[in-house]
Amino acid sequence: MVLRTDAPLDHEGKGRDFCPTDLLAKSLGTCLLTVMGIRAKKKRWSIDGLMLEVDKRMSKIGPRKIETLIIHLFPPSNLTNDQLKVLKKEIKCCPVLRNIQGSTKINLIWKHQ
Repeated sequence: MVLRTDAPLDHEGKGRDFCPTDLLAKSLGTCLLTVMGIRAKKKRWSIDGLMLEVDKRMSKIGPRKIETLIIHLFPPSNLTNDQLKVLKKEIKCCPVLRNIQGSTKINLIWKHQ
């Protein structure tokens, strides 16, 4: 597998490929989906259609870093409130989340249908 990266346009890159901070944001999103998928599989729940979007905000002042990650989670309509509570608790087990929580502001926003 080959993974190409590039710096963003505002940081001397051409912006053609993922920048490393994009990959960190995507790692968080995929980790959240993975831990929820594991829990749902154990419970024999269908989470088909579960989606999320990650919005990355970089710092404007000081050293360049991810300032905030905003994650919009779109659960499928078949999940009950009790099931959603279990999944919301489960995402706290995400290793990527645990590693970046102290240095990056993370907003999880559940979009209930």
